[in-house]
Amino acid sequence: RWSPRLASRLRGMPYSGQPRVLSVQSHVVHGYVGNRAATFPLQLLGCEVDVVNSVQFSNHTGYPVIKGQRLQGPELLDLAEGLESNGIFADSCGDGRGGYTHLLTGYIGSETFLRAVLEVLGKMQAAVGTVRYVCDPVLGDEGKLYVPEGLVEIYAREVLPRAHVLTPNQFEVEKLLGRPLGSITTLREAAEAVDQLHTMGPGVVAMTTVDPIANDTEVAMLLSQKGHSVKWVLRLPRITGGPFTGTGDLIAAMILAWSDVHPLELPLALEKAGAVLQGVLRNTVDAEVGRPPRMYDGRRVPPELRLVQSKRVIESPEPEAHCSALWAPGPAGNELPPFRGVVFDMDGTLTLPGQIDFARMRERTGVPKGEDIVSHLRKVHEQDEAKLREALAIVDEEERVAFAPPKLQHGLVDVLRGLHEKGVKVGLLTRNSDACTSVFTAALLQAGLSQEFKFSPVFTRDSLHSLGIENKPDPEPVLRCLRQWNLTPEEVLVVGDGLDDVRSGAAAGCRTVAVLDSDLARTHRAAEEASCSVSGLGALLGRFRWGDQAAAL
Repeated sequence: RWSPRLASRLRGMPYSGQPRVLSVQSHVVHGYVGNRAATFPLQLLGCEVDVVNSVQFSNHTGYPVIKGQRLQGPELLDLAEGLESNGIFADSCGDGRGGYTHLLTGYIGSETFLRAVLEVLGKMQAAVGTVRYVCDPVLGDEGKLYVPEGLVEIYAREVLPRAHVLTPNQFEVEKLLGRPLGSITTLREAAEAVDQLHTMGPGVVAMTTVDPIANDTEVAMLLSQKGHSVKWVLRLPRITGGPFTGTGDLIAAMILAWSDVHPLELPLALEKAGAVLQGVLRNTVDAEVGRPPRMYDGRRVPPELRLVQSKRVIESPEPEAHCSALWAPGPAGNELPPFRGVVFDMDGTLTLPGQIDFARMRERTGVPKGEDIVSHLRKVHEQDEAKLREALAIVDEEERVAFAPPKLQHGLVDVLRGLHEKGVKVGLLTRNSDACTSVFTAALLQAGLSQEFKFSPVFTRDSLHSLGIENKPDPEPVLRCLRQWNLTPEEVLVVGDGLDDVRSGAAAGCRTVAVLDSDLARTHRAAEEASCSVSGLGALLGRFRWGDQAAAL
């Protein structure tokens, strides 16, 4: 899940917040495809973009006449030599913050040029270390190859091993894998094909068309991360008025930009990229209302994307469609069931993080950083009950002050209400005290949650200690929830913001979700071990199946 933004924060290094992109794609004088479709949206989202035009044409190929020139491999290397000689690979903006963070490639029309691109990538990496390579392998679509056949093998053998992110359509997936056209006939087959692409190199694959689940009213995309048990399906309304050109170039650019903003929650990045695409297409179609179609020699020319008119939707997309989880089959090859139970952590998960001052709590109680506070106190003061009571009183005081009143996560009441309506069992497992938990549940009632809703069971540090049960990361509290609910581990989701939350759930055999906050350096470890991550609790209802909700394969 590496990204320049996250890597910089984890290393304690400055990050300008501006991805620096070298974009190598086609260019047209008129219209919006290739670099013309990618550059303006990337710049609106704060990316510095330098462009190399693999071709320069008068217009896109939807017109009957095309004029222009193609850049050759030696000419690309000549441009790269100029950049390298002037120190631009090492410091692309002249501000001392480093060189390019990303390479984005789209249409490339010759074998020599494609191999030259890989040489340029090597120079970029030599100058700054890792450069995130987002590759849109533009080969063709709808059964038609746009490039020489020889490029397919070069992509498969030489490019994919060096790409971090791949954004092929279904036709391109089948070509790269050497499969017959139309051989992917189900969503599960699409998922297996994407896994094959992972073995060839890219850690992230966004399959931008999934024909088996598309229909007259919907199109679909499939997102996958290497080594993860869950993939993500995004279904979007089909917008009539096309065919459109430049949409693949736009979606690849938006995946680059939004995955840098949300490096630990790629489903959200795809949702925002999809919202941008939908907004641009709607504006494009709306602009054509009342106008006769553009015709040349009896041929209808696809409408040009209305990017400039879509500035606001590009900058602030509001996803209406959300990804749905597609889990890998269980050990017996069976589809995993929907969730019928969920175990929540409380502080930082159901309440906003940062309310409890743990640094001051540690200072007052003498607990070193990295140690669980209550466990450490019980161990240190095992032989001195009075000192233990005094130390725990400080912990209780800090919690009580912080939770007066507790600040609830945005949308929490709606999420809990939604789970209750679906008949989902909801448990609470927290390191906080009984008193702190009671204040929290009272705050939920005051916020409008029905008294019919109950967390059951509720495990606090006090109740677990009285039962003689270890707290998380031990799996026993989660296992007790399973036994009380008479549910299997596959039917229960464990949600928390800490590494111990994730490990407790995983040790019990459950799938897990890490709740992120703005401090990526704090939450990334939980995110790395969790099945997936969310930055808002509302995503839980939209992305997962609950209760008796059927799978849509």
